[in-house]
Amino acid sequence: MITRIEIHDLTKQFGDITAVNNVSLDVRKGEVFGFLGPNAAGKSTTVKIAATLLTPNKGTVFINGYDVLEDPEEVRITIGLLPEDGADTHYDRLTNYENLQYFGGLYNVPIEELQNRIEELLEFLELTDRRDESPRTFSTGLKQKLSLARALVHNPPVVFLDEPTSILDPIMSKKVREFIDKMGESQKQTFFMCTHLLSEAEHVCDRVAFISNGRLMEVGRPSDLRNKFWTERTFELQLVNNNPAKGKAIVEATGLAKTVKMEGGRVVFVVEEADRNNPSIVYVLIEAGLRIVELRERVPSLEDVYLKVIGG
Repeated sequence: MITRIEIHDLTKQFGDITAVNNVSLDVRKGEVFGFLGPNAAGKSTTVKIAATLLTPNKGTVFINGYDVLEDPEEVRITIGLLPEDGADTHYDRLTNYENLQYFGGLYNVPIEELQNRIEELLEFLELTDRRDESPRTFSTGLKQKLSLARALVHNPPVVFLDEPTSILDPIMSKKVREFIDKMGESQKQTFFMCTHLLSEAEHVCDRVAFISNGRLMEVGRPSDLRNKFWTERTFELQLVNNNPAKGKAIVEATGLAKTVKMEGGRVVFVVEEADRNNPSIVYVLIEAGLRIVELRERVPSLEDVYLKVIGG
């Protein structure tokens, strides 16, 4: 599989502070990659180095095969960037349409292709009726939309997004997530997304990396990380006629559950090796004359994994 982003032993210091500490990772073609961590973890610094805006103290970064130090111009041509302060990076003397036209022209996008691309982005981001206004009239959220359009206007193979939806309303945030997912699948664009919204990362990211105090803590698919940190699995059991006390006593008597309790009329129990133990628990419940309405697993969220890796 083609690798779009390669980071090897990356380190960046600001005086006595090590913002990025020996980070190595790779991101593949068409992948939506989430870079997650608390404030001042090193996320934005890593993106700025990859986008040629900062120089590392040590290590190498390759974007589409180009070294960010040796071939910065080639790197800039092939990336789109929505920076952390993206809402304030427009020319107020130009209209919104002219802003996109100007930035697309910098990348030498053919005129007809650029016009079509601008129209598509304005329509998707619900800015068509405000195309002739100046960004100075926009709220912060609308400016963020325009910044996202600017990052995508030249259809780059790699897009860096630093908190892309943090100031958007829930409906537009959902649309942006769907758009990112669609572009990754259909256009094979690679998205490297810094976000503190863990629910967002869980829905849209193929893989995620956790970074804290400049150090890379974990990398993997959300499902793989859940399995790595949760060998025990939690299940909720609901019975016909809602008799949780009897159900609880029977599950406890099997000796197969590590813990058993009642919550809101349901039996909640924790097991190891659920594929082996759960059928036995269900069999004993049925043999005791109880009828099961639902047996459902409580799947840990990406936030649960994050708190386990990074700490509360």
